[in-house]
Amino acid sequence: MSDLTHAWHHGRPKLAAALGDRLLAHERIAMFGPRQTGKTTLLRDEVIPYVESRGCLAVYIDCWMDMDDPLQGINYALQKALDGLTVKPRGLRRAGSTPVRKVGVMGASLDLGDPPRRQTPARPALALDSLLTQILDETKRPVVLVFDEFQSIASAKDGPQISAALRAALTQADRRIGAIFSGSSDVQLLDMFSRASTPLYGFAKTEGYEPLGPAFIGFVAKKFREATRRDLNQALALDAFQELGTQPEPFLHAVSLAMANPKWSLADALGEMLSLQSPNKWSATWRGLTGLQQAALKLIFDDRAPTSADSVAWAAARLGTKVQPSSISRALEALGARGILQRKVDGRGWMLIDPVQRAWLRRNPEAAIKSAAPGY
Repeated sequence: MSDLTHAWHHGRPKLAAALGDRLLAHERIAMFGPRQTGKTTLLRDEVIPYVESRGCLAVYIDCWMDMDDPLQGINYALQKALDGLTVKPRGLRRAGSTPVRKVGVMGASLDLGDPPRRQTPARPALALDSLLTQILDETKRPVVLVFDEFQSIASAKDGPQISAALRAALTQADRRIGAIFSGSSDVQLLDMFSRASTPLYGFAKTEGYEPLGPAFIGFVAKKFREATRRDLNQALALDAFQELGTQPEPFLHAVSLAMANPKWSLADALGEMLSLQSPNKWSATWRGLTGLQQAALKLIFDDRAPTSADSVAWAAARLGTKVQPSSISRALEALGARGILQRKVDGRGWMLIDPVQRAWLRRNPEAAIKSAAPGY
C-alpha cells in the first residue's frame, strides 16, 4: 500500500458492521471481487476490528501464504491463533491456568499428574479439525475465520480434499464459527461454491464485493482541496477511477501526480501514469512479453477470436513469420500462467485480469509488437 493510499484510507463502517454482524451470527459468506479494489483492507482494517470489539476471536488466513500447499498455510494461521490463547506472555501467569495436580481425600494426598494435552495429528486434513477443536476448547468467545484469496485452493493439486476437510471441520462447529471466503477470481470462487459436484457446493452465500464509489471520490476531492487549494472535478475523477477498475492505489497515484504538478489536471496525470514511455509496471509488463504473447494479448484486448484465420494472419504480419493457431493457444496459456489473463466464466475464451493493464492498452495502441526470433 502506498503512503497516500494508507494516509487517505476511506473507511466504510456501515459495510464493515453489516458484514461483521452476519459473521457474528455464524453466517458463511463467499465474497468475490477484482484484485486491488480494497477487499483485504476492508477485512483486515475494518471487519476484523469490528468483530473483535464485540468480543469475538478473529483469525485472518492468507491462502497465498503457501501457494504450493494452501492447507499448511491455513493450519499455520490456526496454530498461531491457538498459541495466542494458550501461550502466556513472558513473565506473566495465564489467568486460571495453574493446574490442580493434588487433591486431598480423607487425609490422603492423591497426585493427579499433568493434565492431558490434545495431540495435533500429523495429517494436515486432520490437523485442521484438531486445531479448530482446540481453539474452541480454549475460548468461549465466538470465532470468525477470514479466508483471503481463497480461490487459490481451487488451483491446488489437492483442492477438492482441502475443500472437503474445511467443510467437515466447519460444519461440526457451525453454531460458533462465522466464516468469510474472499477471493479475487469470481470464476474460481463461484465454481467452488455453486457447482453441485464440488465439496463446498452451497456451503456459503456467494455475493459480489461492494467496490468503492462516489463517496470515496468525494472524500479524495476534499483531501485534494485541503492539500492544494484546488478543486478536483468529481465527475471526471469518478470516470477515471472506474477506468482503473475502482482500484484505489493507481487512482491515488494519479491524484498524487496532479498534486505534485500544479498545472496538471487529473487527466494529465493519468495520461502520464499510463504513458508507454513512463516507468510504470504496465509498460514493464508489456515489454517483458514475447512478441507472440504481445500479439495474443492484443487479440484478446480487441475481443477477436485469437485462433481464427484472420487473427493468425494478423499475428503473422506483425511478427514477420509464420504463425500456427496452436502457437497462439500456447501464448494465451502462458499469459494465464503469468496472471495477465484468466478464462471466462463459461470457459470459452480469455479475458484480461487487470483493468489498469486494459486502460494502458487502450491508451497505447501504438505499442510495438516485437519481431519474432527463433523460439518465439
